[in-house]
Amino acid sequence: MDRTLDILEFMAKNPKPYGATELSRALKIPLNSIFRILKRLTERDYTIQDQASGGYQLSTRVFSLGMSLYTRYELRHRARPHMEWLCRETSETCQLQVPRGDRMLVLDTMSPEVEFYLRVVPGSLVYYHASAFGKAVLAFEDEARLLEILPSRLPYLTPKTIELRSEFIKSLEKVRETGLAYDDEEYTSGILCVGSPVFDVEGKAVAGLGITGLLQTYENSRKAIFEQLVLECAYRVSVDIGYQGTFFDDKLQTARSKHAKDKHPA
Repeated sequence: MDRTLDILEFMAKNPKPYGATELSRALKIPLNSIFRILKRLTERDYTIQDQASGGYQLSTRVFSLGMSLYTRYELRHRARPHMEWLCRETSETCQLQVPRGDRMLVLDTMSPEVEFYLRVVPGSLVYYHASAFGKAVLAFEDEARLLEILPSRLPYLTPKTIELRSEFIKSLEKVRETGLAYDDEEYTSGILCVGSPVFDVEGKAVAGLGITGLLQTYENSRKAIFEQLVLECAYRVSVDIGYQGTFFDDKLQTARSKHAKDKHPA
């Protein structure tokens, strides 16, 4: 493993085709090992062989890996001021989660300046099916991808957790319809989360964003404004990373009308 990393790091710092013998001399790695490692890297498309010189250099796949990390950190940077706004407006903990294999990764959190709040640790991995933020992302995946990610029997976490994959997939229709996803004590009893998808420049749902709080503080009188603010925040972050679609237009209009009605009942 160390030798493989030495080769990758050397080739990244010296961007030109290198023959196996050159790499062996420069890195003091046996030639047989160099050949074996280059063969495997080429099979996995991390290196390509230059037709003219016969030397090896890094492929665009390495660039793609680096860009995927850049996008993740750029998303965190772009989202942070909007999350600060959402945190101030709701006085609740705010989360930004992104897909990572068969889990969602807590990419960033924002804690309110109040006496009691829920602390969420960045870097934590959580299940898709019981997370409002995981639902916000999965609602926009095709069914084949959902079947690939989700087992037929989903892990039980609380009495409110949806355990059947088919039932869970059906529940995602509501997320697409409203732009809002919920964790209503599905992950932890007494905890409620409201999330919405974040779309990138290509219109792909790349993250889920929203708030997390104690169920007892989530009163009906605050529900409409919380939903509107979460949608507003997800919309702002999406636009900030290049999204130009219309997904949020009718959802925000509906949420604003609902809030106005709740604020000023007839």
